[in-house]
Amino acid sequence: MSVDLGEDFFILPTVLPKMDQKASKAAKPGSPSVTEGQRREDERQSPPHHSEQTREHGANVDVSNNVSDNGKPTNIAPSLGNEDEEGVGTCKATDVDLPHDQESYDMALLALDQGRDTHDQVLDGGHECYNDGDVVAFSETENAVTQITNSGQVSGQGNKVINIGPHSTVTIFDGTSDEPYTVPNVDSPSEDFPLAQCQDSLKSYFKARLSYLQPLAWNEEVEVKIEDIFTTVDLVTRTQQGGHIERRALPSTADALTARPDCPQPRRILIEGNAGIGKTTEVSKLAFDWAEGRSPILEKYDLVFPIALRKVGESQSLTDCIFDQLLPEDVPFQESDLETYLKGNDRVLIILDGFDEWARHEGHDVTKLLTGKIFCDCCLLVTTRPSHTPQLQSLMRAYMRPDTQVEITGFSQDNIRTYVRKFFKGDKEKAATLVSKMDSSLIPTGILATPILLLLTCMMWEEKQDLVFGGRIFPLYDELVSFTIRRHCVRNNIGSNQGIPDNIKDALLCAGALAFNGLLQNNLVYNKEDAVKYCGEDSLQELVLLGILHRQESPSRLNPSDQFSFSHKTMQEYFAGLHFAKRLQDETTLKPTLNTYLKTAQSVRDLENMIIFACARLGPEADVMLAHLVKIYHEDVEYSSGFTKLLYLSRSEYSKCRVSGNEEGFLSPTDFAYIRYQTYMEIALLCFYESGCLSRFENIMLAKGNIQFSNVGPRVYNALEHVLNKIPPQSLRNVKSLCLFNTTQCFVSPVIGYLKMMSLSELNLNSACLGGHDPNTGPCARLAQQLPYLTTLRRLELSLNNLLCSHLLVLLPSLKMLVDLEKLDLSINKLAGCGKEISELPRFLRNLEVLDVSFCKLSLEDVLQIATAVVQYCPKMEDFEWRGNMTVQKDKRKVREVLRGLKS
Repeated sequence: MSVDLGEDFFILPTVLPKMDQKASKAAKPGSPSVTEGQRREDERQSPPHHSEQTREHGANVDVSNNVSDNGKPTNIAPSLGNEDEEGVGTCKATDVDLPHDQESYDMALLALDQGRDTHDQVLDGGHECYNDGDVVAFSETENAVTQITNSGQVSGQGNKVINIGPHSTVTIFDGTSDEPYTVPNVDSPSEDFPLAQCQDSLKSYFKARLSYLQPLAWNEEVEVKIEDIFTTVDLVTRTQQGGHIERRALPSTADALTARPDCPQPRRILIEGNAGIGKTTEVSKLAFDWAEGRSPILEKYDLVFPIALRKVGESQSLTDCIFDQLLPEDVPFQESDLETYLKGNDRVLIILDGFDEWARHEGHDVTKLLTGKIFCDCCLLVTTRPSHTPQLQSLMRAYMRPDTQVEITGFSQDNIRTYVRKFFKGDKEKAATLVSKMDSSLIPTGILATPILLLLTCMMWEEKQDLVFGGRIFPLYDELVSFTIRRHCVRNNIGSNQGIPDNIKDALLCAGALAFNGLLQNNLVYNKEDAVKYCGEDSLQELVLLGILHRQESPSRLNPSDQFSFSHKTMQEYFAGLHFAKRLQDETTLKPTLNTYLKTAQSVRDLENMIIFACARLGPEADVMLAHLVKIYHEDVEYSSGFTKLLYLSRSEYSKCRVSGNEEGFLSPTDFAYIRYQTYMEIALLCFYESGCLSRFENIMLAKGNIQFSNVGPRVYNALEHVLNKIPPQSLRNVKSLCLFNTTQCFVSPVIGYLKMMSLSELNLNSACLGGHDPNTGPCARLAQQLPYLTTLRRLELSLNNLLCSHLLVLLPSLKMLVDLEKLDLSINKLAGCGKEISELPRFLRNLEVLDVSFCKLSLEDVLQIATAVVQYCPKMEDFEWRGNMTVQKDKRKVREVLRGLKS
């Protein structure tokens, strides 16, 4: 059978034994080759039953465009014989022994090698030579389908199907691919995988389910277009030693998959983000953009599989998860086919969403995937809360560390304002009023960086414009639950004049018990049996109707049943906090409850959000729990004066130590001790702030005369500013050291106003974003107002603040008044041309032992002026740092000559 498809296409009929013989018999050497003209003549002279037999077996022939390097078509087919021992240049035709019951099968063979050299095409006097490696596939039965193109061609839009007989078709794949072209291996099972159908199924699913998001499980009317989703994504990089951290904003999460100078081919991507910050939304956006072809970055992946780990069953394989969560039942392949396709395939992106929501099992496929034991060539992207990053890092370290780390930081303050205006696009006045109210309270706290909380705040404001906003998170969740109940009552015509109906009150209490026990077991998804155990059938149904619990199908095919989860993990922690607070109100069980669940500082870290919500719920009654936190602080929390030297400890490294057991080989013991200390102090601070109970604040926050926070957000700084304002002024005199460094924005500004009330010997504001603001009204101006009161100050560190000469000029008069200052660090700022101004300081600060102006873009003249003043006025000077300002060697020698007088 021959089909004329034009000069660019060629089909070669030949003869093969029956497929049930497992393999063709060895070819006989020495038979003459067959030319194209002879072949066509043989076809015309062959008995009619040959053609009929071909149609009977339904030969499905895939034909691809083959062009040689010189642009001419190539006619290449596989050899059925043995290659001549003398080399590639000779190829002999074959004879094949046929079975007795049938003479032959017609077979369409096609070579795919686009780059074949001419001498491989026509050899030995014009006879065509076909190599074994060119055999792609063949069809034996009527239903068999032969696929012989690469993945890029299968999905081409120009594909054509030509009917050439009752049961025979020719499929012409006209798609193109920018990937390097390779000939598929005849033994590779992936050739038989219906890639196009799998792609179509996934894309249809993503387009249908992910084009709109329903952020509120209890209100399906609220929909948000996926393309309207935006958040802030930072790429986090560090040196091999982990000391120097760099962050830069990415246009999107997909950009984390692009090549970088330090990582030519990202293969293991870790995405961190706090609860509700938008990790799952970003995963949905990745899948949707791939389906729509909107991102050139994602085009390199033939398949994208986003798997929600909270839905993964203990006994499920990875392919089980993909079928259960993403694929319809009628796809034309089995799980085993997909598993085979994934092996050794680097054009597949697997996304594991919510590592912190997965109950780890040692032998599970997810564990094997993370440790590189299966599908190690696939690209892997994992999302998690920072609290579970240590576990994830430890797990992946067995194979390879993530080569790319991304942090989703949520909405910036400008993002929040933009979002509100979009939400109220039909009512600019309402939007402006809300922004104004939030600007003075919620926005500075960072609470609304979480998209779900911002959405709910807008919805509540739309209904009720007399809301009072503060900086605490608990009242926001309280209002949210009340708002949910009101909407539920309105929708179902339930009178709420008498307050919350009793059945809903009962359901909320049950939700607390369910949430609390789930957190203790690290369980975020409940089967129906456990849910009924804590809630009962009626309350369970009520919680689902309210939208507090979300019902979902079980991933298990063997034991199908409903599963339940809270609409968000922070909602589970909120209800768990209510339950814990209720138990602490019972005096007979109060102490046993505290001693059982809060034994150590680590247990406090593990349940931090629940504890904060519980303290907020208790209010003034939280004093007993706060006393217990103080007790643990003195027994199990260590502080070292060396902690202030940890200037470059990244936010991610700080977060990674919230889960114990993964410290080895990651950071030094000092680093870990500091992280544990700060984490505990952060939780304690938020407990005091949310409860409003400050009677024991001094016993923990001021006990060692030190306040120190690194890499924390605006919520912590807002809480710190609040409690500093509430405690007695004489208590602040106990603060000897204040270290607030490593922030992404100038969150420290409100705290600066309390400096004059402290008896500070050390003030560390490294990398506190003091620059970048108006020198006369910004944080530098506030700092300049406070410095003259710090008569006991000995160490002042202002490095890495993007300070300019204009900022220094504002600070200079106050700096001159710190006559007992022993160390001044101005390094890594932009102080070019400030040599004269800085050189004035040594004349007033004659007790200086350390002056650091390194990497400040100073000229030779600037440095010489400062060096001369140091030699003249600072006899105690031990360390004058000026490196990194000049590159010319002779200039450096001039500075050293000036400093010789200091050394002598």
